[in-house]
Amino acid sequence: MEHTEIMNHTPGLAQVSADEYFIPTQQLWQSIASPTARNAYIWAKDIYEGETNIKDWTGLYNAIFYCNNVLDILAQQDINNDAEKKRLKGWALFARAYTFYSLLSIFAKPYDAATASTDPGIPLKLNANIDEIEPRSTVQHSYDQLIADAQQSIGLLQQDIIKGKPNQPSKVAAYAFLARVYLSMRKYEQAEIYADQCLAIYSKLTDFNTLSKSGNAWNSTSTSEEVIYYSGAYPTYSAISIGLSLNYGISMELINLYDPSDLRLPIYFQINKDGNYNMKYINTYAGFPFTGLATDEVMLIKAECLARRGQTEASMDIVNQIGVKRWNPNATTPAKPYQNMTASSPETALEKVLTERRKALVWRSVRWTDLRRLNLEGRNISTSRTLGNQVYTLQPNSPLYVLPIPDDEIALSGVAQNVR
Repeated sequence: MEHTEIMNHTPGLAQVSADEYFIPTQQLWQSIASPTARNAYIWAKDIYEGETNIKDWTGLYNAIFYCNNVLDILAQQDINNDAEKKRLKGWALFARAYTFYSLLSIFAKPYDAATASTDPGIPLKLNANIDEIEPRSTVQHSYDQLIADAQQSIGLLQQDIIKGKPNQPSKVAAYAFLARVYLSMRKYEQAEIYADQCLAIYSKLTDFNTLSKSGNAWNSTSTSEEVIYYSGAYPTYSAISIGLSLNYGISMELINLYDPSDLRLPIYFQINKDGNYNMKYINTYAGFPFTGLATDEVMLIKAECLARRGQTEASMDIVNQIGVKRWNPNATTPAKPYQNMTASSPETALEKVLTERRKALVWRSVRWTDLRRLNLEGRNISTSRTLGNQVYTLQPNSPLYVLPIPDDEIALSGVAQNVR
């Protein structure tokens, strides 16, 4: 289970497809080696162009195979009096749930209670028998399974994060994960319950006033006290490799959301030779996005849930707890000093929380799932890319928000393809 290169990865295509960055020229876009990454950037109907062994699918099912092997072996043993074997079982259940969720987030429709019982989900492989081919379950069944796995893991895992080993889950991680899952399902009452359970045990934030703004790296995945559970996007697509994409730019719409006194602006970003902002090596692993669980995300889940149930002041209090650790208290003109954020209504509070999510969780592969769930609520968010004279637009609730299952998987297993 300690195979981090297998067990702690999530799909890269969620970040490739998201609206947080842009490729300035058609020539740069054409220089991307992988046709899958090129096509995912413009939301093409056929993104693979015959490319096989897509890690976002095969790599994740490989991790599920490891989990199922552990669970199959432990099922044959009496582990009631063996704390370490119980922990291993909890780890395998958590990792399987985490991986199922990662697959659902790009290869199935976003959860909609009205259609989830009929929407195609993913194959739920629950044993290590490689000769047994699973059909696609429904979205509802898929979420039911991963939630059951995660909830069962809570009773088996140790409570606290193991120091120096953020790749191993804990009860804290299971609570944080379930908060993320329920938020993506738009089940905000349950999301808040699990956020509370997580934060009751662990709520540390890094004070950005203690960090260097001049460096080009701060590897939060291994050193940040905020990290609850580590995972990183598969290091497959150069389009989201910070080291290989210095000529790309972070969306100016996103950059303009940061106040000049927000320390995240100089700590997260740098200006490249073309005058565009690009990511530093922050919240990354080997230059690829950190996609794991961290305290700031859980706090923002809590703040969003509070706003949605009308608790305006309490919601803003959570945002301000993060802000104190992220803003320069001594900023002068033209930057304004940090001031406590307030909201005049629950609706305004919600807008401010969602804006904070964009700023805090940039380049962490949560934007794709946010776009999916928020558009189901009628927020009507569209996003566009421009390459040369061609403009590509991803419309709200488009079928292109569901990526195609890789062609070689369709040929091997015969599972139904997604309609795009």
